[in-house]
Amino acid sequence: MGSLRLYAIAIDEVRDIFGAPESTATALRAIAAHRFPAAPATSPGLLAKLGPVFRRAPDAPVLRPGVPSGSDVDTLLAGRYVPPHRLSACWALLEAFVESMAWGSTSQPVDETELNEFDFDLARAAVPSRYGLRQLLRADLGISMLPSPGIAAGFAHAEHVTAMAAVWRTGLPLLEPGNQPMATSLLAWFDQYPRWAAQASDGSRPAPDLVAFLGV
Repeated sequence: MGSLRLYAIAIDEVRDIFGAPESTATALRAIAAHRFPAAPATSPGLLAKLGPVFRRAPDAPVLRPGVPSGSDVDTLLAGRYVPPHRLSACWALLEAFVESMAWGSTSQPVDETELNEFDFDLARAAVPSRYGLRQLLRADLGISMLPSPGIAAGFAHAEHVTAMAAVWRTGLPLLEPGNQPMATSLLAWFDQYPRWAAQASDGSRPAPDLVAFLGV
């Protein structure tokens, strides 16, 4: 079972993670170190017995598939090219950074079929398709990193969230009973945007948009 994760953060702040200034990079490095601690050193194994060519340095980092490493942090913060075999790790890292910077977040356990069924129910309740959950994944984040298999991401501007909440509220009584709890939960989250926008203004940060991730 996958999940849909939503974050209240300005899309420009997400894009600025790539090539981040040193003050921001320092804070994000600390977050990465806490969230993804380095793997302990392991035995060099049988290959080391074949000679120096196969021997790994004792202090060499252990790269685990899908788990960010220190080199992934450097790559992301510098805005460098992410090779295909490190995409899943770097997307996990990006989402961790987004979560740490967001004004609020929410998550709903849902797979592709359930997401489509929920949007179909919204349409049946006269909610225009542009305000469905799937629509949140259609606008590319506009970042330099290539997509990763199994992860979809997109965003919507703040004004879209406001309009989305208004039409959802009208359609809510017409939804199937099984879909109403998720719609109610998400509506309560959407309703916090005015408060987050005020907090962002007080903190000299841009008003939050909505950034969405779908996947494991």
